[in-house]
Formats: sequence, structure tokens, C-alpha cells
Amino acid sequence: MPAKELGPRARTVLAAALLACAVAVVGVALSQWLFGADLDPRDDNLSRAAGIGFTDEARGTFFSVLPVALPVLAGLLAPATRPGRVIGKLTRLVLVAYLVIGVLLASSAARYGFDAAGQLAEEGQVFIDTRAAVERLVLDGVWLALAGIGLVFGGKARSRERTSTAEVVK
Repeated sequence: MPAKELGPRARTVLAAALLACAVAVVGVALSQWLFGADLDPRDDNLSRAAGIGFTDEARGTFFSVLPVALPVLAGLLAPATRPGRVIGKLTRLVLVAYLVIGVLLASSAARYGFDAAGQLAEEGQVFIDTRAAVERLVLDGVWLALAGIGLVFGGKARSRERTSTAEVVK
């Protein structure tokens, strides 16, 4: 059933559910990155951000389609009613949080990857070389750019929808 055929209440509930799923995915990824350390002394926030395989799941969870697409879909699906506008604002907040956390995660991974001498001194081998760090940084940048595009176009779609439904005052 297309979104046009759903009533405002159903669209609000569906948009809220999508937004809650997006918040859960971002929250789990943040938890995996910051609090998922194991007893292995080589396992720290920078190595986990770089995804070198100790207990790292954060990169795969965070830089995926779900935390980018779910808030955008929720924002586009939310009706122009008051709950829909609140969902639209929360959608922008989730996307901004995604961008901030993503920049921190990507910069931590890049910092770890570009420090080959530090890896060699601390772990005895280089896990992420400069080439791999640049590749990951480019891919992370693509995900962050997609989230930024969703933030911009989601806001424009909301403002267009609001102005197109305004009644003419006589």
C-alpha cells in the first residue's frame, strides 16, 4: 500500500517505528565502538574504530544502509501533522548525531591506520596500512555524504510538503 493511501495516524506510527529502529542501530554501533572492549590489551577504541578484528562490529553496523536510510524514510513518510513535524525534527537530530558519530569513528580509524609506526610498536605488526586507511576513510566519507544528502533533502521535502498544503486566506 503506497504512503499516499495510508492515513496520517498509520504514517505517524510507521515513521516513528522506522526512526526508533534507526536510533537503535546507531546506539548499538556506538556501544560496540566505545564499550565493546575485550580483555585483550590491543583492543582499544582506536583499533576497534579501524576494524582490525578483535571485537569490532561497530564499523559494519554503523556504516551500513540502515542508519542512513531509516531516518530519511521516516522523515519522508511522516505526515504534515504535529506528530509528523516532531518526527521530522527528530529525524534531523538522528542524522546529525549519525554525522557527528561517523566523523569521530572515521577520524579515529584514520588516526589508527595512518600510525603504522605506533601499530608496529604497540602490537608488533601493522594491521591497517596507509592504503587501507585511505580506502576506509573514502568509504566512510561516502556514507557520511549520503547521510548529509538525506538531511538536506529530507528537510526540503518537509518544507515543500508544508507549504503545498497551506490554505488560501480570503
